[in-house]
Amino acid sequence: MTLATAPRYRAALRTPPLPCGHRDPILCETTPSGPSTYSLDRAELAAEAARCRAAGWTSDEVAERLAVPA
Repeated sequence: MTLATAPRYRAALRTPPLPCGHRDPILCETTPSGPSTYSLDRAELAAEAARCRAAGWTSDEVAERLAVPA
């Protein structure tokens, strides 16, 4: 793992694993069944989405995993 991928890896560790076992969707071709709130409230969910984006996730990747309110 390079220093460039370290923040992304740490962000992926905060999400539940995908069906294939990976936590970062860039590592496999498996797509999640749909976005989820992971039982977070609106503020926590928005904060987690911001952390994922800051760690290098694209907006599409965040939208695939997190049900971020519009």
